[in-house]
Formats: sequence, structure tokens, C-alpha cells
Amino acid sequence: MSNMRYVLAFAVFSCCIFRSNFLPTSGERKSSSDVLDFMKKFGYVVDEGGEAEALYTEEGLKSSIMTMQKFGGIEQTGIIDNATLKLITSPRCGVPDIIANNRKKRFALIGGWNKRNITYFISNYSPKLGEEVVANNIQKALDLWGSYGRLTFTRVYNQYADIIVAFATGDHGDGNPFDGPGLILAHAFFPQNSESTGIGGDIHFDNDEDWADIPNHVGNKEGTDFFSVALHELGHSLGLSHSSIESSIMFPYYTAYDPDKPIALDYDDIMGMYHLYISKTVPDDKYNQNSPTEAYYPTTGTESTTRSDHPTYWPTTTNRVTVSYDGDVETVDVHKEHEWQHLTPRTKPSSIGHICNGHFDAVATLRGELFIFKDKYIWRLRERGQILRGYPTKIRDMFPFLPKDVNKIDAAYERGDGNIIFFAGKQFWVSDGTRLLENSPRPLTDYGLPDNLENIDAVQLWGLNHKVYIYKNDRFWRYNETSKTMDQGYPMHMDRWPGVPHNLDAATTWIDGITYFFKDELFWKFDNEWIRASGSSPLPVGPLWLGCKEDPDEIVRLFGSD
Repeated sequence: MSNMRYVLAFAVFSCCIFRSNFLPTSGERKSSSDVLDFMKKFGYVVDEGGEAEALYTEEGLKSSIMTMQKFGGIEQTGIIDNATLKLITSPRCGVPDIIANNRKKRFALIGGWNKRNITYFISNYSPKLGEEVVANNIQKALDLWGSYGRLTFTRVYNQYADIIVAFATGDHGDGNPFDGPGLILAHAFFPQNSESTGIGGDIHFDNDEDWADIPNHVGNKEGTDFFSVALHELGHSLGLSHSSIESSIMFPYYTAYDPDKPIALDYDDIMGMYHLYISKTVPDDKYNQNSPTEAYYPTTGTESTTRSDHPTYWPTTTNRVTVSYDGDVETVDVHKEHEWQHLTPRTKPSSIGHICNGHFDAVATLRGELFIFKDKYIWRLRERGQILRGYPTKIRDMFPFLPKDVNKIDAAYERGDGNIIFFAGKQFWVSDGTRLLENSPRPLTDYGLPDNLENIDAVQLWGLNHKVYIYKNDRFWRYNETSKTMDQGYPMHMDRWPGVPHNLDAATTWIDGITYFFKDELFWKFDNEWIRASGSSPLPVGPLWLGCKEDPDEIVRLFGSD
């Protein structure tokens, strides 16, 4: 009798949850059993071989549907509506979204490699792309991941590599057959499977897809961008599972290439790499004692795993680049004397207080590098999470042309003509990096700001319109560098920057083309296309920008325990 109640419950619930047995989407008709098959395939319900459908409770199945909708970035209604039916026919990765007992963090970890020098082998390639395009994109994707895990990747030409890259169609022997053009684009295997299956870390691409290298105009411009898919799949090869954050590289569904949105790792991706590789010690580390906040340049990897189940590949000739120093007539020491970008800091990093807790005075992107100002010191980075050796140093040591009584910088930015503007109190200074220009200092009123303004909170040159934005408390001004006038109607309220807080500490547009706002221990990533802060904002400054160790208690304090 109890079993009959479960059968009836499931039958009644199917009518409610699925609305009807068949619903149209994109010219196709999908039944509730198709949806259930999809949910089994990607981990939302346990596949019991058709024996347990009657045991799904109404609340449990609704919750699973909502989770599926969350991972698809659509409204979490708990019912199979048209948006959900469209979702299950969208191109995506073949790896399950839910891995049993592995959803403790917003970013999901499976387990990484126990080394930093990893080898890969390209077994074959798509004729639509060619070997060189495939190899270049794989290396580019690996380098991007590696920069956030202190990893290096070496291409080898035999089957004994850690990661095997292959193109296949249909049933190709790994238990996960491809389905032809569309839907499943590729799948990958997590590192820890290597001992039991021999395919841990491997990536398989569906050769039936219309692969293209869209940025480089290779293949059909309406095709599937190979780099975008490869970057995602390599995340699995390194131990990351899927993320429900749409801006994450590990979001399970394919996002078409957009030339106006540079591909970059999201906070979820970076924190995943931090937990897998930066926060732990691996055997390779005994040969490299670099600080986690310094650039890491390991030697060529030599470790490999015996992989006798893969075919042998004959290598091609490798091109080598010869570096010549002919024509260098200026010594390094002479160059240091007149170029601030090469000045050697004099202050030991250990002598300075905490930078990991944020509360910056200013953040500026100058000559393609990031400068963080706090009190009388400055930190310098060429990549996120990698503070240059010898920093912080005193502002006076880095910019000796500034007056001695300038002990802190309120804001700074690089002007369109390449000159640098420093703000402190009611004045600003213009410099070319070696000396002061334009009768500096100048009053804030030169920017059209009110004469009763004692200082500013932040400034940035916005890449979207190349105008200067100046922030103070809950107001901001917009200045036109071309006409050297304040735009009409300003100041305006900060509410015009949706999702961005008032009383900023700093703002800058980084080399990735994205605008970032900083306040206290947090920062906000601003979507310049949708004109609002990204859904993953705010995020903690220390772990992402400075390579600081994540403090679980601080994360709970800032974001709660969820």
C-alpha cells in the first residue's frame, strides 16, 4: 500500500511539475521522461535504472529542478517550463553538474594534481582547425589556469603525458558517447581518476562539432569557439567541477564568443585554483621556495604517468626563438636612474603592516601594471595575485618627484596621453613618470570640481567612453579630457552605478578591460556591457588581488556561512 502511495504521488506530481507530458521548444517536443533522463545524466537525481522514479517526493524533485535551473542561470521556478526545456537542449559540457558529496563550497573541487609541472599530449586534432590552432589554444588555456595555480605545462609527443587531448565521435570507448553536432560539446576527466581508469585529466572533444578559432578567423564565425570550450574542460582536468555562477569559466553551458568581453577567470575559478594548488604544498615545492605572492617560474616538467592505453604519436619539429641583445647601448643601471618602472624598492615587505584586509587609499592601472596605495606605501603587480619582488616600498622611493609632504595618495589614474595624475587633498600632480609637468601641483577646481571639496575618494578613466569619473561620498562627476571641461548635469548620485557602493576607496579599469571598485575589504566587478555590478560581487580583496591566504572566519564574517 505504501508503494502505491509513492506511485500516485509521483504521477500527480508529474502533472504539476511538468505541466503536461509534452511541451514545445525550438520546434521540438520534449517529454517529461527526457527531462528526467537529463537530470539523471547530470547528477540531479540518482539513476536507479528506472526502479526508483516512484520514490521521488514532490519536494525533493522540485528542489532538484530548481538546482538544475540554478546551474543553467534561469529562473528557479521548480517546474519544467519553456525556459527549462530550452536549457536541456542547449550546448554544454558533458561532465555532471552535481558530484555526490562535493558541494561544500560555491566553487566545487574534486582534487588536483600533486605536482606543479604537468605534461600534455595532443593525440589528434580536428581537420576544421588543424594541429597548430589546436596546440596554440590548448597552451593558451593552460597558461591562463596555470597563472592562478603556480603551474607549468609542457607539451610532449607520446601517450605517457598527464593530460591527453583527443577528438572523437559517437561511442569512443570511455563510456560517455558523443551525440553528434550540438548538445554535448566535450567532456573531461578529473585528475584523481587516473590510477583506476587510466584517463584521469584527459579531454575529449566531439569531432562532429563545427569547431572554430573565432578570434583568429579560423573556421565558421558562427561555429563553436574552441578556446572557450578548451578553457572550461581544462578546468576539469585540473580538478574543478561546475559552478552555477554564469560569469565563471566553469559554468556548464556554452557561451558564444564575444569580442567585447575578454575571457577571464572569475572569482569562483580563481578561488578553486587557490584551494587546489596555492593553499597546499606539493613535492615540486621543495625545489621552488618562492613566496605565494611572487611570480613563479618553475623549470620544465619531467614527471609523467605511465599511460600505455593511448596510441604513440610521432613528434614534429619544434620552432625555437633566438634572443639577440645587439643594439642595446644603455646599461641596466643607467636605465634605472631615469625610468620609474625599473626602480628597485628599498623597503623590505616584512616591515609593512597588513595589506590583505584591503582599505586601500588608491588603486591605479599605470603602464599596464597595477599600483595599490595604502598609507605611505605602494604595492605593484603585473598579474593578479603576484606582487612583484621587493614590494611594498614607500611612495617617495617609487615617485621621488612628488613633494615630501605628500604622505598618502587619495587617487590616481593614467591619462589618455600616457601621463599620470596623482590626487592628494585639494591638489593634483601631473607626471610623465620621471618629472612633474603642467605647473604641478594644480587645484581640484581645474577639473571643474567645487572649491569647497577637500579631497576625492576615487578616480578612473572609464574604457567604455574614455571619460574621467571622479567619486566623493555618494556623488560622482564626469570630466571630458578632450574638451577639458566637466560634463553638464554633474555631480550625479552613485545610484547611477547599479550595485556599486557609496564612499569608495578606489576604482580602476584593469588590463582585462573590466572596471573594479574597491571599498574596505571588498571589491565589485562591474559589467561594462550590462552597466551593473556582476552577480558574483562583492568579493574579498586579499585572496584574489594579492594572493593572500583565505581566512575562513573572515569569509563567514563577510558573507555568512552559506
